[in-house]
Amino acid sequence: MTATEAAWEALVSAALLGTDRRPPSAARGAEAAGELLDEAARRTLRRRAGLRPGPAAVPPEPAPEDPRPELPRAARRRLDALLAGRAAPAPAGGRRGTAPDLAELLPQWLSMAGERGYKAPAAALPALLDAARARTDLRPRALALAGPRGLWLARLNPDWRFALRGGGAGGTLPDPGDARAVRELWEEGLFAERVALLGAVRADDPAAGRALLASGWSGERAEDRLMFLDSLRAGLSAADEEFLEAALADRSRNVRATAAELLSALPGSAFAGRMAGRAVTCVGLDRTAAVPTVVVEAPHECDEEMRRDGVTAVPPSGRGERSWWLGQLVEAAPLSCWPARFGGRSPEEVVALPVADDWQPELHAAWCRAAVRQRDAAWSRALLGAPSVPPATGPGTSSLAERAQLLSTLGPEERARWVADFVAAHGLSEAFQLLGVCTVPWAEPLGEAVIDALDTARDAGGYPWSFSGVMGLAERCLSPAAAPRLASASAVPGAEEAAPGAGAYWSEAFQRLAATLDLRARMRAELDDVPDGTA
Repeated sequence: MTATEAAWEALVSAALLGTDRRPPSAARGAEAAGELLDEAARRTLRRRAGLRPGPAAVPPEPAPEDPRPELPRAARRRLDALLAGRAAPAPAGGRRGTAPDLAELLPQWLSMAGERGYKAPAAALPALLDAARARTDLRPRALALAGPRGLWLARLNPDWRFALRGGGAGGTLPDPGDARAVRELWEEGLFAERVALLGAVRADDPAAGRALLASGWSGERAEDRLMFLDSLRAGLSAADEEFLEAALADRSRNVRATAAELLSALPGSAFAGRMAGRAVTCVGLDRTAAVPTVVVEAPHECDEEMRRDGVTAVPPSGRGERSWWLGQLVEAAPLSCWPARFGGRSPEEVVALPVADDWQPELHAAWCRAAVRQRDAAWSRALLGAPSVPPATGPGTSSLAERAQLLSTLGPEERARWVADFVAAHGLSEAFQLLGVCTVPWAEPLGEAVIDALDTARDAGGYPWSFSGVMGLAERCLSPAAAPRLASASAVPGAEEAAPGAGAYWSEAFQRLAATLDLRARMRAELDDVPDGTA
């Protein structure tokens, strides 16, 4: 130990034991303590001044360029406000007041900015990545706006590594026609880059995308194969059948199930033909009954060929084996096989037929899944039934979840009309799931139907928080053009009201709705760089 080190150790001992027990000099009491501190300060300065600088760290690669246009100035300020509002504390007492909820407007702003091809300001990237980390629903849009610089930044912070694992990581992809660059990124890129690359190549040339996927298929991890296989949904065609048939023998059960699902979306595939052959032997028409009736004879076993075609043999807890197998066969069979099986009847006529032995819920649920998988609007309409008919009494499905999925197969305007008629007939209490699948902004007459239903709910008594879910959807989904209709609804009613104090809460809720619609209009105008702030 050097003399300098020994002197420092002596100071440390005096500090630990106390200057009364280990005085640093002849001084005693407060004078000794002062001398100890003075000496420690001098030696600390000497130690720090004598340190040799360590080796310099290797600087990171420069951030890549992002050629997309900058946001307009007003839109940049709006993004900062939305990101700051995301982390704002909840109002005291849970009362929201009349101010718009900025956190719920952030996803819509990101979508609009993405549609216009803007890039995020460099200064906003940390807050944008933090927002994407906190909310998975924001990630695709936030990472797309962050672009290649966001991906570069995410590599430098472990908290943002999620951006490197999922699709849409925002990197700059090579031209799908540049075979050498595509091959290089496919073999050496991060998983997120490979997912995005496969999607881009698939969109440009489905055959090239399929060939890229097949080139290293056997060496991919099971979870990666599953996500890559899902990319075939875009541009799915008969040309993909051979690859998907091979995937039916994959060692991963999830990959096999996804391959079977994709094949069932190809009504002309050999797989669909096999499933149709099995399904029609289980479901038929009893013409001897007083009224033509659907009869069901579910499979008695799940044989090897069925399992090879993706039929899961073991049912979930609480499900019977035979009904479980039947549902899988019917949902995978092409819907085009049923009219001939039922004497040329249309989908509406088939769905309206009575079903023997309580098989109707199982059969109709399987047809619902088939209609969604095959995007068959005719069968979806038949299974939805008339929106004005009480769900439990009409043909088709009464499940709101199934109805929401069926509606997704219809065009935006037809979807909006159906839900508007449902709201007008049944109110808002069961409409939340259905409203959630309608295209934003809501097309008329859906917006008008929702406002009328909210007016009716207020007049019927109660409080607006009973409809908080629908009100939140309305804030995000109503067209800003509907704002003038809310002027009268925002007024506080007179003293006579069904629930004491409810009028003020309703007025507050409608004022917040109107303010949110106005803010959404201004957000759009700012992104379009409209000088007067109007859309």
